[in-house]
Amino acid sequence: MSIIGVIGLGKMGLPIAENLLARGFDVVGYRRSIECPELEAAGGTVASSPAELATACEVIVSILPTADDVERVVSGPEGTLSTTRPGAIHLEMSTIPVTRKLALMRQLQHAGATMLDCPISGSPGMIGPRLARIFASGAAEAIDRVADILDAISGPWIRTGDFGTGTHLKYISSMLVATHTVAAAEAIVLARRDNLDLEMVQCALETSIAGSALFEQRGPVMAQRSWLPAPGPVATLHEILDQVEAHLHDLGERRPVFEAAKAVFDQALADGWGQLDIASVHDQISAQNAFAQEVTT
Repeated sequence: MSIIGVIGLGKMGLPIAENLLARGFDVVGYRRSIECPELEAAGGTVASSPAELATACEVIVSILPTADDVERVVSGPEGTLSTTRPGAIHLEMSTIPVTRKLALMRQLQHAGATMLDCPISGSPGMIGPRLARIFASGAAEAIDRVADILDAISGPWIRTGDFGTGTHLKYISSMLVATHTVAAAEAIVLARRDNLDLEMVQCALETSIAGSALFEQRGPVMAQRSWLPAPGPVATLHEILDQVEAHLHDLGERRPVFEAAKAVFDQALADGWGQLDIASVHDQISAQNAFAQEVTT
C-alpha cells in the first residue's frame, strides 16, 4: 500500500485523509497543533513536522488556508523541501495565487520532486461523500501516477492543463458561486415581497431553465433564514473572491456582474458575517439583520 502524507488536517484535510484511509492507503498527517486524535482513530499516524512526514511519503497532499502557510510547510525550517524524496509528487490543493505556487513548484523541481496544482472545489461536507471536484493541473505523467489517489480523495476530478490552470478554473468556479448566490438571494427576496409561497417558488424553479445548483441548495436556506451551521462560510469564499479580483486586475479586465456580487460579499464581511453561510447575503439584499434568525416565510 502507498503511504500518503496529508498536511493540513482541518475541515477539508481531515476528510481527505479519511477518504484515503478508507480506500486502502496508509496516511501520515501533520497539523500545526501536532495532535490529531481523529486521524489516529481512523487508522492514520501523525508526524511531528512536515519534514518528518516527507521522509515517509512519496506523495504529499497539502490543503491550507493561506499562501504563507503553504510556503512555511514546504520551504520553512522544518518544511518538506528539506527531506523530500527524489521523484516525490506534491499535490497542492490550497486555493492560493498561482505565482506563489509556481515558486514552490520550481524549488521542488530542483530537489527532483514534482508539484501539481490541484485545488478542490466544494464545501467540507462534500469531501467525505466524494462529491467535491479536483481540478488537476501540471505534468501529465505525474497526474497519471496519482490518478488513483485523486479518485480516492474526491471521486470526480478533471485535468485542466498546464500548472496553474487548476487554480484559474477554481477562480471561475468561485465567480459563479458568488454571482449565482447573489442572484438566488435577489430572487428569494423578490418572491417574499410579492407574498409568494416560497416552497412553491423553490419547486417551480429549481429544476427549470432558471434554476442553478446554488438556487437548489441555498434557496431553502434563504427561505428559512438559517445561516448556521455554515457549510460554506462567507469568509472562506471571500478570500478566494479577493484573489479573483486581483487576478482580473492583473489581466486588466473587468467583470461587472462579478464585481456587483463581490460588493455584496464585501459588505457581508464588513458587517461581521464571515462565519455565516454564504446564503446569508439574502439579508444584505433585504436589509435585514442576519443574526436575527427568526423564520420570516
